[in-house]
Amino acid sequence: MSNPLPFRIRQPYEDIVRLRQITEVLLRNGLGFLIEQLDLTRFLPPWRQRKVSAEDRANRYSVPERVRHTLEELGPTFIKLGQILSTRPDLLPSEYIEELSKLLDAAPPIPASEILAELERELGAPAQDLFAHFEAEPIASASIGQAHRATLKNGETVIVKIQRPGIERVIEADLDLLRRQARFLEHRLALAREYRLSELVDEFGQTLREELDYSIEGRNTDRLRHNLQQDTRVIVPRVYWDLTTRRIITTQELRGYKLLDLERLKKEGYDLPAIAEIIVDVYLKQVFVDGFFHADPHPANILICDEQIGFVDFGMMGYLTPTTKGMLADLLVHTLNEDVDQLTQAVIRLGAIERYTNFNELRRDIQRLLFRYYGLALEEVHLGEFLEDIMTIAFRHRIHLPADLALLARTVVVLEGVARTLSPDFVLVDKARPFVQRLISEQLSLQHLGARTMRTLREIDQLVQVLPQRLDRLSSQLEQGDMTLGIDLRHLQNLLLKLDRVANRLSFSILVAALIIGSALIILGGEAASVWRLPVIGVALPIAQISFVLAGILAAWLLLSIIRSKGL
Repeated sequence: MSNPLPFRIRQPYEDIVRLRQITEVLLRNGLGFLIEQLDLTRFLPPWRQRKVSAEDRANRYSVPERVRHTLEELGPTFIKLGQILSTRPDLLPSEYIEELSKLLDAAPPIPASEILAELERELGAPAQDLFAHFEAEPIASASIGQAHRATLKNGETVIVKIQRPGIERVIEADLDLLRRQARFLEHRLALAREYRLSELVDEFGQTLREELDYSIEGRNTDRLRHNLQQDTRVIVPRVYWDLTTRRIITTQELRGYKLLDLERLKKEGYDLPAIAEIIVDVYLKQVFVDGFFHADPHPANILICDEQIGFVDFGMMGYLTPTTKGMLADLLVHTLNEDVDQLTQAVIRLGAIERYTNFNELRRDIQRLLFRYYGLALEEVHLGEFLEDIMTIAFRHRIHLPADLALLARTVVVLEGVARTLSPDFVLVDKARPFVQRLISEQLSLQHLGARTMRTLREIDQLVQVLPQRLDRLSSQLEQGDMTLGIDLRHLQNLLLKLDRVANRLSFSILVAALIIGSALIILGGEAASVWRLPVIGVALPIAQISFVLAGILAAWLLLSIIRSKGL
């Protein structure tokens, strides 16, 4: 019988220390209810367990705010978890998405000696041999790495981003804890099973591991630079691959003003509405034409470099497959056609449907959505708002949409916010209209319909070829009596675990009863039977009385465990 607990019986000491730290942070931030839900009370000292339900900060902060503070305190793994979750409105309510978007990824700088040692280990030579000058003082310090300015031997200025020493080991340990806790919650909570929590943790872990690999960020940078190389309005930094590894990335330094510094841009005479149009136009090309886009259009990641727009930080990128782009076009077409049934089918095709989804309720929600867009022309559809509405419906009905589509929704919303900061009257849909019309036209073109028809015919041809073999195999199994049926009884594992606990308690109760009855029989046998003298020293031990006391202690422990598990 498998152990339902998320943690091994003999856990590494480091795991226990980390779990106690997580529990203390949850308690300090007024999330005691989570400690009880996650069964983490046992990692608190007895005098702290009494305070679990005391929400000291509940009156000062909302629950989403407390979650954000907790993730910031728990360190890089949980900060990145929050940042990734902030891109998934199909998994969390809007108030959590808004709050997690404010997560601060900052950390104290690493001592210069450790950074220089890490650089030498990764690049195989000390900094003075690789650079004409290397600034030991970082220009930015985050939870995973920090950035330093340096000068190459040829005089070119670069940015060297170096990963914190040992951060991979810390993150892997936290991911291991999250995986085990997710499995535990799936055994315990129906909601965790509905959201397939283990799969989400694995997906998050994969995303975080890719972010830890700076060579992937370098390839993302090169790909975006290649896609935008014909646009003279844009500059993407070069990657110096001879000074780049999994833990270090060296890129060209872009000199300019961040979009955060609006007053400075105005003082320098920049045309802010024109900048907004260029940024939006470049992003729409990335999304609708290239299908590969910079997914973090935060003002801190966009620079004004003289007459060009510069982009930095390519750790988070989005990718839309032709299939996903086609589905996005279907959503828009069916919305404009006010076709409830087709739009419902498009949403279903777009995501993974769970058995918990009520299709009638899903159709009614989509019908309400169409009422909001009734009679609108394409140019009047607010793209960011439309995608957020779809995500909200998906969240309500447990429909798991592609992660890149969720990333696109957040990117569009953030991009529109940036554009309106630069130009309050900016209308994103005016710029998006030709791109969306082109996307829809491509999906409705004879060439696309022909390709889709050919793909369907190929699938039918493959099915026709395989079907006779499968029917013949099925017929042979029926004739020989070898046919077997696999039956999946839902929640059978939970039932077996409960039966296992019942059997353990029953066995324990029988043992206690046997001790009591055996002790009583020994006492009836008289003093000679109930007293055992130790050889040599001759000390008399009252065996029956000791057994009675032991039975009483075990019975009390059993009763206490039943009461604590609310089994009475």
